[in-house]
Amino acid sequence: MVILHNILIINMNYFELFGLPIGFKVDASMLRAAFMDIQKAYHPDKFTQGTEEEQSLALEHSANANKGFSLLNNKEKILPYVLELKGYLITDEKYALSPDFLMEMMELNEAWMEADTQPEKDYVIAQVNTIKNEISTPIQALLEAPSVDAISEEGMLQIKEYYYKKKYLDRILADFR
Repeated sequence: MVILHNILIINMNYFELFGLPIGFKVDASMLRAAFMDIQKAYHPDKFTQGTEEEQSLALEHSANANKGFSLLNNKEKILPYVLELKGYLITDEKYALSPDFLMEMMELNEAWMEADTQPEKDYVIAQVNTIKNEISTPIQALLEAPSVDAISEEGMLQIKEYYYKKKYLDRILADFR
């Protein structure tokens, strides 16, 4: 814990850094305004005449703000970040998807391998995209909540399940291309 020009810098999450509620959807204008305020206050150029420690801390704080801004502006990265913050996602977790889902994925992979023409391949890709839409529909309202504090544990577990299914489907689509 260090004080830099009367501001306490501690290990905090990016939502705290920018003064935003923890949620899967971030108000882009609030994020940008908070980011600009941090950069105005801590940009390393403001500390060229400061001590080495002040310069180092300003650089660290500015870099942290850049990293947080980038992450919170990326809808794909927010989901796992929030799940991890709230303790629902563990690094290198071996999450078990349902056998029914995995069987359906195996059938799609087989259909892809058997597809000889572009229309057949397009059809398989459309099926994967349909599944992606189907799995997101039941949790859409949860993902739109202004804060995760309004989401029950059951809801968070549904979002976790969605995350792993979506990740699997995205990987399949990447392999298909």
